[in-house]
Amino acid sequence: MIKEKKRIAFCGTRGLPANYGGFETAVDEITKRFVENGYECDVFCRNSSEGNQPRLYQGRKLIYVKGSKKRTLDTFVSSVQTSFYIMKHRKQYDYIFWFNNANILGILLTLITGIPLAVNTDGLEWRRAKWSFPFKAFYFISSFIISLFCKRLISDSKSIQEYYKKHFFKSTTFIAYGSPEKISVTEDRKAEILKSYNLEDDKYFLQITRFEPDNLPYEIAMQFSDFNQSDGQYKMVIVGYKDATSYASKLKKMSGKDGIVILDAIYDKEVLAVLRESAFCYIHGNSVGGTNPALLEAMKCCKRVMAIDGPFSKEVLGEDGLFFDPMSIDFQKAINSNNQSEYMNKRLTDKYDWNQVASKYMDLVEA
Repeated sequence: MIKEKKRIAFCGTRGLPANYGGFETAVDEITKRFVENGYECDVFCRNSSEGNQPRLYQGRKLIYVKGSKKRTLDTFVSSVQTSFYIMKHRKQYDYIFWFNNANILGILLTLITGIPLAVNTDGLEWRRAKWSFPFKAFYFISSFIISLFCKRLISDSKSIQEYYKKHFFKSTTFIAYGSPEKISVTEDRKAEILKSYNLEDDKYFLQITRFEPDNLPYEIAMQFSDFNQSDGQYKMVIVGYKDATSYASKLKKMSGKDGIVILDAIYDKEVLAVLRESAFCYIHGNSVGGTNPALLEAMKCCKRVMAIDGPFSKEVLGEDGLFFDPMSIDFQKAINSNNQSEYMNKRLTDKYDWNQVASKYMDLVEA
């Protein structure tokens, strides 16, 4: 326990409750442990986010900034508004955590206050196929500038850490992401959910992802379509259709053919837990970023996980994991493999524990 309460600000995400993505979940898990250890936590949230806007959430103070109704400007505007609030109330804060280099202007303005600060950089966003060249350039340049001016950077992946060392000549602090708690579902409810999607336990491959090129859902569906199943006993279920982009639309058209099932984005945690737990094998195609929360969730719930053969996936799954070449996915290798649950859960316990993660963030505050 700390002797005096310190007030810590967590900036750059959509805020709490964690309904949006990995960074929001990270802030939720980290701050709840900060509060348990006697810290006061202010979490900056966006008015532009949907839902209610409570001022307190499980012991954490929520501060709202207006952001922008225009999606492309929301991150930029909200980061500036956050930094203005911090500058106005600078005497209240002992430490600032920023998440995501896209918040560069807010980060640089916050540096003016002189409050100790650390930035969780996120992944290598400029490698994402969906972004236009101007955004890729913006993100790369932002990351370089932040590495120049910010004393303390956090990498949630050793591969990201190595990239910053090699290309930006910047040493970062490695702090991993944490694995989620497993959700318990009754057998009756499990059967009900599977029936609603016309699925059978252990009879389908699964991918849950945004329908974007760097996550490879279309490529995975195409290769499954070509996969020679003598009896067609397995399906390929891909969850995540939301926006009718050209990429997502051509994937949606494949639904119902060759055992491929394309489902809209699902946010019900109970339903997602059942889909993961009942899948024969989870296919992880995310090729860009650091420690991917979706991969950790799959490892927690699924019997088998086969991931794209790359440094980020290998770091998380380990050398004994199942991997695939995106140009030639060997589904038969997964079918022939043993249940990996015990191996994956031990790896999560040893390396991806939220208590350990939060403790390392506290170490930065107390350094």
